[in-house]
Amino acid sequence: MELKGIYAPIPTPFTSDGSLDLPSLRTNLDAWTRSPLDGLVVCGSNGEQPFLEPEERALLVRTVRDRSGSRFPLVAGATQPTTRGTLELARRLADAGADALLLLPPHYFKGDPEGIRDYFVDVADRAPLPVVLYNMPANTGVNLGTDLILSLAEHPRIRGIKDTGGDITQLTVLCARRPEGFAVFCGSGNYFLPALAVGADGGTLGVANLYPGACDALRRAFREGRMEEARGLQHRLLEVSDAITRRHGVPGLKALMDHKGLYGGPCRPPLRPASPETVRRILEVDGKAHLDEWEEWRR
Repeated sequence: MELKGIYAPIPTPFTSDGSLDLPSLRTNLDAWTRSPLDGLVVCGSNGEQPFLEPEERALLVRTVRDRSGSRFPLVAGATQPTTRGTLELARRLADAGADALLLLPPHYFKGDPEGIRDYFVDVADRAPLPVVLYNMPANTGVNLGTDLILSLAEHPRIRGIKDTGGDITQLTVLCARRPEGFAVFCGSGNYFLPALAVGADGGTLGVANLYPGACDALRRAFREGRMEEARGLQHRLLEVSDAITRRHGVPGLKALMDHKGLYGGPCRPPLRPASPETVRRILEVDGKAHLDEWEEWRR
């Protein structure tokens, strides 16, 4: 698979009793297939992956594949605490229809950089699907540094990275020094334009669940040299993106989805729903951004 473009890290729908809500997932997928999205990430951070059982992850991937067919490349979160557990889950996700595995570093024991490297290499060597590295130090407490990433990028089955660290210098170094065929994705809509400017191949953007049209318009404006338009879109996307990721997280994203005609629904405990005051603030930020004009697929 070729990693490029705009991917949405889709939330996992739950019912009020905490069960998977597969009918609502299918409804969301019907909408996303009409959008300009290039791919989907299933069972990532926005998918509440730490709270999903292995069999649930496989069921989610199978549901997405069955409903969307070949419309999207599917990258599936496969991280488990052990190498053995990750490989077992990788086989399930491959059977369910995933195209690649998204892997966080093992992060409970942080004092062994070689052990982290071995984990990625062992999984890449033995898993049935290619690997996409996932750098998210805010959640794991581990930053995959440029030396480690570039070393792993030489592995033929490690195909790219989603970097959510927010360090534009690191992102620039990766784009400048990566081997051919290794994709660099930024992991936040907060800095999508800066990432494109330094050579990123695309982004896995929480805000793309709601505004893939605006994200695509930004990308096209950048490619065509319309930088004032691209900057304006980045500034408007920034406030919404920040509200539903860094500031209010998955509960904020799901709350805004519920107000935009998609199904967000509840989170799994211990994640709590967004408070009425938080929802009010998110809707105020969203209203000021005026991004809906690019989203005909939602109408």
